[in-house]
Amino acid sequence: MRIPCVNVNFEGIKVACVGDSLTYGTTLLNRKVESYPARLAKLLGKNFDVVNLGFAGYALNRHSAKCYFNLPALSLLEQYSPNYVIMLLGTNDARQKNFTNEADFSNAYRSIINSIINLKSKPQIIAMTSPMAYVDTNLREFDFSYENLLKIVKIQKEILSEYQIPYIDLYNITQGKTSLYSEDMLHFNSKGAKFLAFKTYSAVKEFESREK
Repeated sequence: MRIPCVNVNFEGIKVACVGDSLTYGTTLLNRKVESYPARLAKLLGKNFDVVNLGFAGYALNRHSAKCYFNLPALSLLEQYSPNYVIMLLGTNDARQKNFTNEADFSNAYRSIINSIINLKSKPQIIAMTSPMAYVDTNLREFDFSYENLLKIVKIQKEILSEYQIPYIDLYNITQGKTSLYSEDMLHFNSKGAKFLAFKTYSAVKEFESREK
């Protein structure tokens, strides 16, 4: 497992991208350049530092074999003291082996949000719902369920609205946009990563403009 380095001494604006393989950049030829956090860093410029806290294959459900809460991500966030946290988590919870029930996912999603809210740096959270997926549900390697995905997106929207956290409705805006996906039709290709980078860039810049 790759443990990212965090630039705790950076004096500008810090942005932490929290997520799974969609954030990490799985399937990209050069994720260090092509992943959405890497592209976001380039768009934001030298006054911003962006760290990629995407861990491939991890779900939020505490009953899953690879649970995000068992990673060092939250301690890394505490060390990093971000000004912004961009969160894209939940897609792996749609896999049959990770999904138990709606209550378990809801509790886990609330827990990750509360953990970020309680960081000493009090970052602004910008969330993204899980995007649409186009994988064949019969592919055993993914064990993916559209039915679970619909439940997850519904819960994400409800909780984010309850917490009044601004979010990008990726599920809605990726409908029909198969050109953004890699061959597995689950992960984003380079074009898709660029799409995410521009969406998150616009969100960060909107908040920055309010601060001026």
